[in-house]
Parts: sequence; C-alpha cells; structure tokens
Amino acid sequence: MMAAVSQTVGWDHMIESARVSFMFGQGDDPETADNIDAHVHLADGTHRYATFMTTVEIGRLLRRWAETGEAGGGQYFWCSDLVIIPRPGVEAMVAALEEMIRTGDIDVMLSKVEDRSS
Repeated sequence: MMAAVSQTVGWDHMIESARVSFMFGQGDDPETADNIDAHVHLADGTHRYATFMTTVEIGRLLRRWAETGEAGGGQYFWCSDLVIIPRPGVEAMVAALEEMIRTGDIDVMLSKVEDRSS
C-alpha cells in the first residue's frame, strides 16, 4: 500500500513536493521491486535521477558477477545516485524520497538531470 501522501498515476507517483517516474521493467511488481531507476521532478523544476536497491539485491548481483566475471568477479558494486532502501517496493522508495526532500539531502545525494530544450 502506498504512503498516505502518495497517489499512483500510471508509473508516475505524486508526492507532496515531487513527481516521481519509476522506470519499471516488464514483470516488475511495484510492491516487490528491489532494483528500480526513477526520475524525480521536484516542485522547483529541478529534475534528478535515482537508482533504488535493497542490500539483498546488491548481494544477489555480487554473487552473479562472481560467476560471470563482471566487476572484478563480484569484488565490488558501484552505482551513481544509489539509494539503498530497507525493504523492496515503491512504498519504501517513496518514503526515502520524502525524507531526502524534507531534509534537503536530495540536493547532494542525487545528480541533476539537465533537460534538453529543442
């Protein structure tokens, strides 16, 4: 279930001071997703980008990479604009974003996306 201040609009979610566009893949379930990218459009017009992951998903990737040889055979994990969430699902992602916006941490945690005008 979504947080009280959130409203689902397709794959977009409106929170108090932002529109979040989650980029779900085919078969992703908003309640169990543990590795999702999102565009965050703040009320001030700023556009930021985030990758949300759980520690369980990061561990799964490291184990897979140990077999495939990626990232030094699973020796490290790196991802810009990473937000680690305590549990899967959009509700946890929205809660993290709301706190980051409330504290102003979003300004240093997530990179700005420069929207291109024609």
